[in-house]
Amino acid sequence: MIEAVPISAEAFAPYGHLARSGQGVTKSIRDGSVLLTKTPVQCDHDEKAVSYALDFYDVAPEQGRLHMTQAEHHPHSSQLFMPFAADRYLVVVWPEKPAPHIPPKAFIASGTDIVIYNPGVWHHGIVALDRQTLFASAMWRTVDGEEDAVFLPLEAPIGVTWPERAA
Repeated sequence: MIEAVPISAEAFAPYGHLARSGQGVTKSIRDGSVLLTKTPVQCDHDEKAVSYALDFYDVAPEQGRLHMTQAEHHPHSSQLFMPFAADRYLVVVWPEKPAPHIPPKAFIASGTDIVIYNPGVWHHGIVALDRQTLFASAMWRTVDGEEDAVFLPLEAPIGVTWPERAA
């Protein structure tokens, strides 16, 4: 069983980027009514990924524990997830291709965190916690769509737990 921990930019760095308002180059605009954050985050891709795609995932919340049975990765592109009106969500990644001796890392992201997986990073699908959550997802796609997403069944289910939401 894996226990999810709060996400941080440093802990997530081997797998991708965590983008937040106020973390990057900031400046006040519109007579001080808006704080603009210019983040250094990029959505990397290789030469096979030629078109930028925007998708939406409307995700029902998991309750108390997740039983993962597959992992996925996107060999040619980063993948970005941006929550809308989320409380918390679960981010699960592997340091390399999943195998029984390679445990995943599980993070709890807040509703203001944007997660960008690096190209090729193995991860579980996005998981809402606490409430139904709509996510926008953006990534580059190949011309024929082959290998845009590669799925891998896990040899045995892996459980993930997380702390209850603070009252």
